[in-house]
Amino acid sequence: MDINRLPLETRSLRLRPFVADDAARALLLSNEESSRIGLPSQVYRDLDHARSEVAHLVSQCSVPGNPKQGPYVLAVEHRSSSTLIGHVGLSPLDDDVEIGFSIAESFQRQGLATEAIDAASNWAFETFALDRILAITSATNTASRRTLLRAGFIYEGDKTMRFQGIDETVSVYARFRRSDTE
Repeated sequence: MDINRLPLETRSLRLRPFVADDAARALLLSNEESSRIGLPSQVYRDLDHARSEVAHLVSQCSVPGNPKQGPYVLAVEHRSSSTLIGHVGLSPLDDDVEIGFSIAESFQRQGLATEAIDAASNWAFETFALDRILAITSATNTASRRTLLRAGFIYEGDKTMRFQGIDETVSVYARFRRSDTE
């Protein structure tokens, strides 16, 4: 895999920039129960709202964007069917970069989120010269917590912060760039 070029291809997935034609599928995915509960700030009201948000994501990934300055969100497509099944994104968080993700309910519990997070993290370390990437999830979201551990993130602790529009206890994870000597 050429880590500096998109799309990224893994065993099961293709990670690529969003395109305008993704809006209808993104709308469906954003309205799944797991997205409405876990990512309420990313639920689209209707197709026009989805089109607007996808257009924003497209604009942020320009040649290449910079996740220290704004969101850099990649579409996650299942390779065997070319179906959009979710997203994995990088965005600024204070002086760090945070990774977030979502996978369609019908594709969960297959290791695909781990695969997407791992590929996106490796790519981001190289492309943006990052030393670490943070991940933050609700402390009650055990599935996301396990996924982050499988993707090589280390649990750093819990804290209360504004998360998805409310003050909530979250779990903070970090993954560090591997040195060339490891």
